[in-house]
Amino acid sequence: MKLIHSLLIGGLLIGSNAFANTEEDVRYLINQMRQSDCDFIRNGDSHNGKEAAEHLTRKWNYAKDDVASIQVFVEEVASKSWFTGTPYYVICQGKQTTSADWLTQQLKLK
Repeated sequence: MKLIHSLLIGGLLIGSNAFANTEEDVRYLINQMRQSDCDFIRNGDSHNGKEAAEHLTRKWNYAKDDVASIQVFVEEVASKSWFTGTPYYVICQGKQTTSADWLTQQLKLK
């Protein structure tokens, strides 16, 4: 019985650590976006870093209970419109890339 209890508690702690790491990474990415001089294109409209960060913060607050990893956040929350399915883009120094690629690159720089 003690073994089962220990395994359950251990699983909960590991799960909460995984969520804490995901949340830390999400906050890092949103902060990188906020501080960026890039333009963020969402459904054809251009937004500065602060506006884009505010939008992703709202999406994160809505979806965080269902986001199991930073990869899920990037692929399902931060890279496309939930309503239209249209990918988000980032334009930095005249070069356009997908939001997913930009966020993944930012995470590698962490």
